[in-house]
Amino acid sequence: MTYNGYAGSILRIDLSNGRINKLPTLDYAELFLGGRGIAAKIYWDEVPPDSGPFDPENRLVFMTGPVCGVPGFAGSRWQVCGKSPITNRFGYCNLGGSWGAQLKASGHDGLVVQGKADKLVYLWINDDHVEIRDASRLAGKGAISSREELKRELGESARVVAEGAAGENMVSFATLLADADSSGSSGLGAVMGAKNLKAIVVKGQSRTEVASPEAVQDLRSQVRHLKGDALLILPILAPSDRLKKDVCYGCINGCMRNTYTMENGQKGKFMCGSALFYSVRAQRYYGETTDVPFQANKLCDEYGLATYAMETMIMWLSRCYQSKVLSEEETGIPLSKIGSLEFIQALARIVSLREGFGGVLADGTRAAARSVGAEAENLITDYMTKYGTYPIYGPRMYVTTGLIYAMEPRLPIQQLHEISMPSIGWVASSMGMGDPNLNAQTIRAIGERFWGSEVAADFSTYDGKAAAAARIQERQYAKERLILCDFAWPIIYSPATEDHVGDPGIESRIYSAVTGRDVDELGLYKIAERVFNLQRAILVREGHRGRDFDSLEDFHHSVPLKMDFVGNPNCLVPGKGGEAVSRKGSVVNREQFERMKDEYYAIRGWDIATGLQRKDGLRQLGLEDVAQELEVEGLLG
Repeated sequence: MTYNGYAGSILRIDLSNGRINKLPTLDYAELFLGGRGIAAKIYWDEVPPDSGPFDPENRLVFMTGPVCGVPGFAGSRWQVCGKSPITNRFGYCNLGGSWGAQLKASGHDGLVVQGKADKLVYLWINDDHVEIRDASRLAGKGAISSREELKRELGESARVVAEGAAGENMVSFATLLADADSSGSSGLGAVMGAKNLKAIVVKGQSRTEVASPEAVQDLRSQVRHLKGDALLILPILAPSDRLKKDVCYGCINGCMRNTYTMENGQKGKFMCGSALFYSVRAQRYYGETTDVPFQANKLCDEYGLATYAMETMIMWLSRCYQSKVLSEEETGIPLSKIGSLEFIQALARIVSLREGFGGVLADGTRAAARSVGAEAENLITDYMTKYGTYPIYGPRMYVTTGLIYAMEPRLPIQQLHEISMPSIGWVASSMGMGDPNLNAQTIRAIGERFWGSEVAADFSTYDGKAAAAARIQERQYAKERLILCDFAWPIIYSPATEDHVGDPGIESRIYSAVTGRDVDELGLYKIAERVFNLQRAILVREGHRGRDFDSLEDFHHSVPLKMDFVGNPNCLVPGKGGEAVSRKGSVVNREQFERMKDEYYAIRGWDIATGLQRKDGLRQLGLEDVAQELEVEGLLG
């Protein structure tokens, strides 16, 4: 059986012995489609549950999807999966730019890296020519510097993903950085470092063939019509004349992604959380808008540090300094100058190089707090998730996201966005600043069409939220199989339709037109349900034991919500009938949350008492081998 949309092979490279071979993509595509689906299956088959993130047995799986390389759909994202040092369990990240499209153009749908090289190396993938090359000259260099040096050597059209000093030193939250400063988290930069792999350079000439060019072209037109000119704009504290719109390969109409140019001419990506993480502190310190937030962003990119982890670390350090738990002398950090360029330079350096107190911080804020003592631990009890992130779009605000947070091994930002983005648009509209058509009636209709009921769009109640969470998970897992951009998909709101509601079925039509495989909306969700259950089985096998582990940090239940998103100080969300209600001061009711879990487990067909999967359900999803292994281990409900 063959499909269009696939290059046909997955490259496998064993760094321990230098062996290079290939896997047939279609051995996986029928059941798992692409992206995290195929990556999770390879991980399940090959990574022992008792292996550590830095063990040679761990895999780094780089995967594209069938829509990658097909322009006009914003489908050139790529996924990286492996065991994360943050959680010691399966983790993943999702990157943009054009590295994934170049990997696909080289004739490979994905890349599996295993083992550990004897010395620092990089991979050179030039169409079907694959080499493991010495990277000793890049030792200690930053991710951006390494990328640019390799591009000068191998050509500007080559695409590079690299690690910085944080990855080499196996900092637990080290990132990967690719062209256009596309970054990937979950600590997989540290896994790259553990394998002595500095970078992967790809270059290809092939095109992604589609089954029906006419249908693909028609769907491009439909997508542009549905999306119109609607763009999400984030409140970034930066001079507008320094920002220039930037787009990834195959984009539809762009997003808030920008290239920022400093006065000295330095340029780089400046968007979303990485642009915001230091901007408020810098504004407070300097009393004006400066280049410092951008410089902080680029420092983290160069060293290979996740800004979301740095943000919560800085918050903890600030509290520790104010409470006299930590001092400048014992940390070697200018804690009195938080918000300054001097502070972020010092912090990023000592963490990335594991210098002095930076060696304590390099294992993450929670580990650092345990090392310092109980007083320090008490200072992280109300703002940090188990992944080390700020609880953005959390359940005290949106209710539904409680289940989403509880089920994932990392910040599930794509799933959170499906709830938060239309809600943010609705807030702007209700304040007279956004599209007036994104009103109460529209938000109710979105709830009905996308989340299963009108009550799912009422965030003053727990009703309807379990079904909504399951629907959102399946749609987002389908999206990450294809693999489509989070800022473009799904098309929930449309200025072009009569009711201003988008079309959740268009992704399946794109998949069918590209591959020639006839799958409708529900069929695509069924594939996604299979992948979601496979990931659940991986996590259970690695220690996530069901109901008791499907939990939220205590502060969600005990600390009233103060704020959630810049620009919405009153924490307004759609309530009954689409009318505005404030969630400020709210907490997650424990009994209601447990009731929501009961309902959710029933929808999933899992055992309600334990939250574990059942054998028959896994078999019906085509996961017989998974069911058999979990049964042997006593991990079924």
